[in-house]
Amino acid sequence: MTRPLPSSPLRLTAGRWLGIYSTITALLLILGPTLLGHYPTPLIALLLTALLVPLTHYVVFPLVERLSGGWVRFPSLHGAAHHRVALLVWAVTYPLITAVLLLVLPVLAGRVPIPVLTLVVTLIAVPIQSLVILPRLMPRAMPWILAQRRPA
Repeated sequence: MTRPLPSSPLRLTAGRWLGIYSTITALLLILGPTLLGHYPTPLIALLLTALLVPLTHYVVFPLVERLSGGWVRFPSLHGAAHHRVALLVWAVTYPLITAVLLLVLPVLAGRVPIPVLTLVVTLIAVPIQSLVILPRLMPRAMPWILAQRRPA
């Protein structure tokens, strides 16, 4: 049985936003009081994206796909290619989230509840990542993503 094609870019963005917003909100509700204001923003972004990307890539996005009844279908790769995509997504997400947090935290941290903070951050970062960066990066990265290991 062949898998249907991935959803349109706008549906993928909506599915990614739903998964990322809920995951980062939960992470910040748990870790935020310990991290925010106590550590430099790039270190906070490093820790959060190191947790966020694997959680969303391997757990949350498949759940969003199932719960949406197929309305959102994420691109499907297996094995090493799936892991390389996760690494590539993290390499895009970390600097993007760092930049957005550096802009947003001085204005909103301590002034709005964490769910509002994550709403603002994800409404900025997810469309940029999903509609601008990844569509330009993925075609160039496909040879590396799909590369097979050569036998020794």
